[in-house]
Amino acid sequence: MTENMTEELQDQALAAVRKSHEMTLETVKKIVQAMSAATAHLPASPFADKLSTNLPFADKLHGLPKLPEPGTVVASVFDFAGELLAEQRKFADELVKATTTRRHAAAGTDAPPAPDAE
Repeated sequence: MTENMTEELQDQALAAVRKSHEMTLETVKKIVQAMSAATAHLPASPFADKLSTNLPFADKLHGLPKLPEPGTVVASVFDFAGELLAEQRKFADELVKATTTRRHAAAGTDAPPAPDAE
């Protein structure tokens, strides 16, 4: 496979992912709008002011840490995924370097100089 074909396939895959994301976001936004419009016409819950004070064990919840905001969780997960992907790339690069001599020998070509130990 040529480099141009590889790039073209990668571009097509990314375009499909972007389109999927776009369609999903549009759908979610429409659902949120519809739900907001529908709930605006609903009567207020007669128990809304009583729920927070009458929950069993509500007094025990005050010492627990608050859950993080969803945006914080998303950022944290993707930061971790980025670090993990960087480590995987580093490993793959080192693996390619470690096998260069053997791959060239198997192909019957002159091997490049052995990589420097880092």
